[in-house]
Amino acid sequence: MFFFYLLSGLFLGWSLGANDTGNIFGPAIETRMLKFKSAALIASIFITLGAVFEGSGPSGTLGKLGSVDALGGAFTVALAAGLAIFLIVRTRIPVSTSQTIVGSIIAWNVFSGRLTDYRSLLTIAASWVVAFVLSGVIAALLFYIVRPLVNRSKLHLLRQDLVVRFGLIVVGAFGAYSLGANNIANVVGVFVPVSPFKDILIGSHFVLTGVQQLYLLGALSVVVGIYTYSHKVMRTVGKDLFQLSPITALIALLAEAIVLFLFASQGLYNLLLSLGLPTIPLVPVSSTQVIVGAVVGIGLAKGGKNIRYNILGKISLAWVTAPVLAFLISFATLFVMQNVFELKVQQEANYIFDRNSITKIVEDGFDSAALSTVNGRSFKTEHDIYNELNEEHLLTRNEIMKIIKIAELYPLKIELVKLNNTGMHRRFTEAQLQVLKRYEGKTYQHKWQFKRELTKHNEFKRYAAPANEREKNHNRMLDGKLEVLYRSFSDLDGKN
Repeated sequence: MFFFYLLSGLFLGWSLGANDTGNIFGPAIETRMLKFKSAALIASIFITLGAVFEGSGPSGTLGKLGSVDALGGAFTVALAAGLAIFLIVRTRIPVSTSQTIVGSIIAWNVFSGRLTDYRSLLTIAASWVVAFVLSGVIAALLFYIVRPLVNRSKLHLLRQDLVVRFGLIVVGAFGAYSLGANNIANVVGVFVPVSPFKDILIGSHFVLTGVQQLYLLGALSVVVGIYTYSHKVMRTVGKDLFQLSPITALIALLAEAIVLFLFASQGLYNLLLSLGLPTIPLVPVSSTQVIVGAVVGIGLAKGGKNIRYNILGKISLAWVTAPVLAFLISFATLFVMQNVFELKVQQEANYIFDRNSITKIVEDGFDSAALSTVNGRSFKTEHDIYNELNEEHLLTRNEIMKIIKIAELYPLKIELVKLNNTGMHRRFTEAQLQVLKRYEGKTYQHKWQFKRELTKHNEFKRYAAPANEREKNHNRMLDGKLEVLYRSFSDLDGKN
């Protein structure tokens, strides 16, 4: 059944291939520097490589926005986003898959009574704006650098043409790799928490994780979209918005590739950490916004006279319409799936404010007086808890969200065979596995109870007050391993 449900994610991947490949190769094809077949082949290879090897970074940030915890919910969320994109792509206007999937996920949050993490939403939304502006600035700077070099060049026009073609191939491959790395989270990211794929050991060292296998399937669906529909969208970016020359097409593509890479590369992120430099958030940004920003930047560098602002207005309107449309389709479809087709679109949630959870909340520094309206009670949704605690105006939204996480019932039964059967044990060191063996057979009612036990050991020790990005990254990596353990040892059906 998982593969049946995954069809909606693959449809979303098809939509991304149909829509976003034009952002990479549209200018090159419309300037007749590359044939469609050549561009499609390059895009297919490097999008797949980027998705498999670098896709996990942006996916983590998207997961914080809303972790869809049921297969039926993941199916519906992806289907709604794919339908929204398909409807807009039919108008030949490129649309943001990043914004669309975000709108769809927020609809799931609202429908299931979960609170949306506004900090994650703000990080993602701010990155869209920054990516658009940054792409325009980089493109304009490259234009000012390249134009005098070209004017002074003594290369024959045929040789110059050959250099530009080669540049479009190389930069296009880089851009496709960055697109796969950055945007595969939009395609199948919602399926990560419910993926059944096991880690596969290839040779003696290389591990193809279950998540990478999921990304590979998503990338293949993108490839199908490239070959079947992407040529219909390429003209809007490549020609209708601003008439590009072969050289300016190369500049726009290079600016886009750089920006997508900056927001997707885990390797770059780790390098900046090791050098003690500020890091760039790993978030899925809109390749549509990025390429449009690059084209607009070049247009402004050339005086801004030939920019077709009516086309820019249509594209901008699609950026607003897409997430709203995805939200409405997602919410309506979730209702139909749950109430008409009786499809499970969310896990049953329970929250309890008993002696254990109240004690933990107080230990974490919260005033027990702020809990008077919920003490001794149980709840079914996060929104119900938020409404109760927010009436007193003693806690901020972020504080309430932390309290909710403590109160959440999430039964766990520690069985290491579950890690071994899925291949997940390879993600832990031998020392960490030895620690886990000490808890074999034990049960817990809350995630924090198991976490508290593990973090007593040096192998799972956290920095209580991380002083720099390196320590913060250590905590984030540890949190990622804990999430693997929570999913592996989940006993929601057994209820312990």
